[in-house]
Amino acid sequence: MAHQPSAERKGLPETRLIELIDWFKQSNPKSADAATEAANVLPGGNTRTVLHSDPFPIVIESGKDTSVVSKDGVEYTDFVSEYTCGIFGHSHPKIHDAIQEALKIGINLGNVIGKEAQMGSLIQKRFPSMELMRFTNSGTEANTLALSAALAYSDRKKILVFTKGYHGSTLTFPIAQSPRTNLPHEFVVAEYNDIEATRQLLHDDIGAIIVEPLQSAGGVIPATREFLRFLREAATSVKAVLIFDEVVTSRLDYHGLQGYHGITPDMTTLGKWMGGGFSFGCFGGRRDIMEQFDPSKPGHLAHSGTFNNNVFTMIAGIAGLQVVTADEIARMNSMGEGLRDEINKVVSEAGLGIQIGAQGFGSIIGIRFLGVDSDTLRDIFYFEMLKRQIIVGRRGFVALNLMHKNAHIENFLEAVKHFVASIRQ
Repeated sequence: MAHQPSAERKGLPETRLIELIDWFKQSNPKSADAATEAANVLPGGNTRTVLHSDPFPIVIESGKDTSVVSKDGVEYTDFVSEYTCGIFGHSHPKIHDAIQEALKIGINLGNVIGKEAQMGSLIQKRFPSMELMRFTNSGTEANTLALSAALAYSDRKKILVFTKGYHGSTLTFPIAQSPRTNLPHEFVVAEYNDIEATRQLLHDDIGAIIVEPLQSAGGVIPATREFLRFLREAATSVKAVLIFDEVVTSRLDYHGLQGYHGITPDMTTLGKWMGGGFSFGCFGGRRDIMEQFDPSKPGHLAHSGTFNNNVFTMIAGIAGLQVVTADEIARMNSMGEGLRDEINKVVSEAGLGIQIGAQGFGSIIGIRFLGVDSDTLRDIFYFEMLKRQIIVGRRGFVALNLMHKNAHIENFLEAVKHFVASIRQ
């Protein structure tokens, strides 16, 4: 166990953070002005809570390959990758060509366009457990509909979820008590990766179990194989529908983490990168569950959405699924594993006496800051990386994309070394 900061260190992290924030304000006046103007029409100046950042966020004007350029003209290497959905980097040539094809076809055709089944077949090759599927416009929407389908099928009302789970803006569980923005389902909240505690909450009134094989927003925490196997057996035992939320984790293995672990859920939800960079969500699973949405059957479940099969997402999604091959996933994962190991090595060898570490799976990394200075150290890390023209998620989130090469990884590690040196002073 690492030691707490010494008395001699007391106050140093706070001083360094103040210096970095002053530097940030002086270096980004145009972003500051844009943030002030945005606050006149948007609560907090943004329309996505995750993009909120004190004293103000960097405003990005363009992106190319692995780089983005701010309103103040600074070019950064992007290690956020749009919180995993930017797996293609910026302006990937194959996606760019697909968009040009879509423009020639037409924007809103208002009917079946013949691309839906093609895209569904490509998804099904990766996820054989999805015998039938339906498309939506976001992962939130996919999870909402998957839960509705599961409860309708099981004819029950309760849903087993997990602390720190995130299944969209209306299905988030940072604490045992659900936020007021959540959908009004009957949620039973269990501890992630805790088999015995979860076992105590399992009863035959549970209609659905939804779990991320790796909690993304919850800290990039992988589920253990034993835990996922337990959930599979438990769902079968109480006759609940087991849903794997692979909106994020679908990029970590060609067959998702369900394929990696060899565990088959009853339903799967997808999204993020699978739309080729456009808004996309998908839910599917066992035929008997998904046939509830067949409009030719009496008493079917209705499911609409004007843009569920929009031309851009279908064509870009088809192109993207062909670009993100098993070999490319393996390459990104290898770089991610190497980066994670090296970050931990740098921190360990520095002997800082504070708790910092990298965790995750494959191409997704969560950098943890623990102890009394955790929030301050997390913010110092964020601004130190910015100072070296690298963008990470402020919560310590890192995701690689297809455009990253070994040179980008080496630059990232050099920046980590500068961060470690700055907090040793």
